[in-house]
Amino acid sequence: MTSTDLFVSGPPAWPGCALGAWAAAWLGGRCAPDDVTDTMSEFAAGHIVVDPEGIVDVADGRDARLALLTILRRARQIEARLPTSGAPQGLPPEPATAAALDAGEILLIHGDAATAPTIGLIPTLDGETCRWTVHRFRDALPALQPEPLGQVEYDLREAIRETATIISGLGSGGSRHGGTELRATLAVLTGRHQVILPPHDDPRATRVIDSAARVEAIITLAGAHAPTFGVTARHVETGDARLRRLAGLARAARAAAVNRVIAEHLPADR
Repeated sequence: MTSTDLFVSGPPAWPGCALGAWAAAWLGGRCAPDDVTDTMSEFAAGHIVVDPEGIVDVADGRDARLALLTILRRARQIEARLPTSGAPQGLPPEPATAAALDAGEILLIHGDAATAPTIGLIPTLDGETCRWTVHRFRDALPALQPEPLGQVEYDLREAIRETATIISGLGSGGSRHGGTELRATLAVLTGRHQVILPPHDDPRATRVIDSAARVEAIITLAGAHAPTFGVTARHVETGDARLRRLAGLARAARAAAVNRVIAEHLPADR
């Protein structure tokens, strides 16, 4: 195993985003339930639904992927959010939000009544198992106003230009990665950060997902080689802040694109 394998190997990221998009396609009549469960198998061989509050029926022995469909069937609206420390994306200060911040991903299920509390599904990948923890917020959360994908795509183009300078510096600061290895590593990381989406009609959403995956792949690789930003503590600190800003932009862009696909598929009159 090479040093690169330590942070490249593993399943695809963003199971909550994928589940939200495919569930919306299913509820909108654009795919079958089997398409949703098959997509979940791309992330892990086994799935577990953990429901500490007893919110939904997740009887022992039942396929957890079918339990997820049961939860999502009641959704009036589905929304993916990718919160991080300092950027909670509108989530209130509750235990559910703390769990979402730890995981970096939550799929919100707004109930069949506008006053019903919002339910959150938080995925955690652990080897061959994906654990889905069910959380209930105290109240119904308002959906975030979707950001126009045109502006999101423009911001990502600027970010990609900025990451070009990061790539050019990855060979400095003591890194032993050659150009061929860097390209191969970036290709694998980019693939991992893609979101598995159902067929949809918005090519801009696909471009945003692709660009966000590339930006986050570069950030992941650069984050493993902090010395590339310089030899002084100030330079390293500046580099870390730069990576955090770009990571936040990529995550917000990914959420915007996924929610655009969800909105395309999910009937507005549910």
